[in-house]
Amino acid sequence: MRSLYNYKQLLIYLIPVILLQCADSQRLTESVRIVRGAVNGVEVKRNGSTLVIYGDPDNKIRKADIVLFTHFRRDVIWAGRNLTEHGSHAVVPDKEIIYFTGCDSIWTKAFQTRFHDYYCQTSKISFIPQKVYRAVKGGEILTWQDIDIKVLDTPGYTRGSVTYIMDIDGKRFAFTGDLIYNEGKIPDLYSFQDSLQSIGGYHGYATRLGQLVSSLQLIAGEKPDIIIPARGPIITNPDASIRELIRKIRSVYQNYLSISAYRWYFPERMALLANHVPGPDAHVDWMPFAVTEKKPPAWYIHINNSNLVFADDSSAFLIDCGVTGTFKRLVALKQSGRLKSLDGVFITHYHDDHTNNINDVLKEFDCPVYATRELEDILGNPGAYDLPCLTTESIKDLNIMQDGQRILWKDFTLTFRFFPGQTLYHDALLFEKSNGETIFFIGDSFTPSGIDDYCLLNRNFLHQGSGYFYCLDILKNLPGNVLLSNQHVEPLFSFSKQQLDHMTNMLKERTIIMKDLFPWDNINFGIDEQWVRIYPYAQKTNSGATVELSVKIFNHSDVVNTYHIKPDVPAGFDPKPASSSLEIQPRTEGEQVFEIRIPKKIPAGLFMVSADISTGNWDLRRWSEAMIEVVQ
Repeated sequence: MRSLYNYKQLLIYLIPVILLQCADSQRLTESVRIVRGAVNGVEVKRNGSTLVIYGDPDNKIRKADIVLFTHFRRDVIWAGRNLTEHGSHAVVPDKEIIYFTGCDSIWTKAFQTRFHDYYCQTSKISFIPQKVYRAVKGGEILTWQDIDIKVLDTPGYTRGSVTYIMDIDGKRFAFTGDLIYNEGKIPDLYSFQDSLQSIGGYHGYATRLGQLVSSLQLIAGEKPDIIIPARGPIITNPDASIRELIRKIRSVYQNYLSISAYRWYFPERMALLANHVPGPDAHVDWMPFAVTEKKPPAWYIHINNSNLVFADDSSAFLIDCGVTGTFKRLVALKQSGRLKSLDGVFITHYHDDHTNNINDVLKEFDCPVYATRELEDILGNPGAYDLPCLTTESIKDLNIMQDGQRILWKDFTLTFRFFPGQTLYHDALLFEKSNGETIFFIGDSFTPSGIDDYCLLNRNFLHQGSGYFYCLDILKNLPGNVLLSNQHVEPLFSFSKQQLDHMTNMLKERTIIMKDLFPWDNINFGIDEQWVRIYPYAQKTNSGATVELSVKIFNHSDVVNTYHIKPDVPAGFDPKPASSSLEIQPRTEGEQVFEIRIPKKIPAGLFMVSADISTGNWDLRRWSEAMIEVVQ
C-alpha cells in the first residue's frame, strides 16, 4: 500500500495566521525548546545530539536520533513523519504499534467493515505505515545520552497511549500526549467512547474517562514540574490542573448517568459505570422512572424493535423494520388475514437495526415509505457517511415530510416531526386516533429512565433549541394524554412535567460543566466528532476520472467564523481548488466542493484523502478523511 500514497507534499499553509502559529518557538531550559503550532514540537539537545517528542511541526530540524510518540492519532503523528522518513528512530506505544506499522491494512478493510459498526472508535488513523524502531510500555526506562526516559502506561485519549517522564536541567517534564489540555481541560469527549466489560463500545459513553482519571493520578504521582501536551499551552501547575480536570470529569459523568436511557435496559450496569468514572463515593441523582402503561391501546402492536398500528379495517402502518424476524412476522400476519394491507412505513432513524429490512417490506407490500427532509440523504446514501450502525441498504423513493406536517390515514391524524435526539438524523411520528387515544413514536430517543445519548458519535447537539433541547420542547407541548413509544421498549410510558423539566435542567447544567471542560468557544465542538466531514465519505471511480468531494463544516460557534481548508491528497491527484477559505454563519453548516482528478496511470486500489482545517487559534491537520476506491 505504501506505493498508493505519498505524503511528501508541502504542509505549509498560504495563510498568514497559520504561519505565525508555526513560528511560535520558546526555549524552556538550556536543553529544551518547544515549537508551538498544530502540534507542540519539543526538541531536546544533548552533546550535539537531538531528541524530539511529538515531532517537528515547522519541518526545520535536520536530524534527530529519536522521535518519541505518545499515541497513534493521525492529527498528531504527522509532525514526526518527515524525521522518521529521514532516519530518525520512531519510538511508539507497544499497544498501538499496529496503527503505525499496519495502518494501510486497517483502511483496506474499513471500506466494508465501517458498516454495521458498533465498535465506535476514532478513525483518525494514519494512512501510510511507518517504520518503528522500538515499541515501549509502562515500567520501561529508556536511556538517551545522560537522560533516563521513564515510560508510563496512560490510556485515556487513546486506548494504549503512554507518557514520558524526563528530568532535564533540574526540571521534571511529563510529555502526556492529548491526556490534558491547558489548565484542566480535554480536547473533546467523543474520543473517550469505548467498551467497558459487558458494555459494548456503542453504549460506552466516554467510558475511557475512567482510565484517564487513573492515568492522571499516575502522572501526578511522578510530581512533574512541567507538563507539555501534544497540543495546547504548556502546563506549569500540573498538580492543580490534574485535580481540576478530575473534578470536572466526575461532575460531567454524574450528570450523564442521572438521566441516561441506558439505565432502563441495564440497571445493574449503572453501578459499574458509576464506580468506573465518578468513583464509588460519588452521588448520582437518578431520575425516577417514567410511568409505564399497563393497558396499551388495542390498535398498537410491538414487534421486536418495530411497531405496527392497525386501523379498524385491519390495514396497518409500520414504524421501522431492521430485523428479519419482524419482516417474517409481517408476512405471517398477512398470510393469516390479520393484516389486510400495509399502507405505509415510517423510518425513525438511519441505524441498521431500524432500516435493514425496509426494502424487503416495500417489495412485499408495495407501500409508500415516509421520513422527514433531514433523513432523506442518509437513508438514500448511507455509504456517504461515517457514523455508527450504518446499513448497506439504500432506501430510495422516500415520501419526504416537513417537520410538523400532518396527513389523515383512516381514523388517525399523523404528525411527522424532526426529532434529533439519539442522533441528529432522527424522526418521530404522532398518531392521534379519533377516539382521543394518542401515541408518539419517538424512535430510540428516550426510555423511561431518560435520554439515549450514550453514543457520542451519533451527533447529539447541545445547543439551545436543537438536539435534545428541541425534543424536550416538543414533548412539553404535547397533550397530557400522549403515550410515548420507544422502538426497543415494549411498555408505553409518559413523563411528568417535573421529569421533563428535570431532564432539561440537567442538560443545561451539563453545558455549564462542559464549557469549563473543553477549550472550544462552544461545547458542541467537543461532543460532535463530525463537525468537519468529507462527503461522500466513500466512493468508487476509475483512473483518469474526476470526482467531487465536499468538505462540510458545522460552525457550532455563536459568531461567524472563517475556516481555511486544504485537501491532502495522494501523489498525482490534483485537487481544484488547492485550498479554500469559507465563511460560515453561526450554528449552520457550510461546504466547499473540491474537484479531484485521478491520475490516468494508477493501479486499482484504495486511496485516502484528508483535509487540514484552521480557524482562529485552531490548526487541525489531517482532521477528516474520505476513501476513494479506484476500480480500474
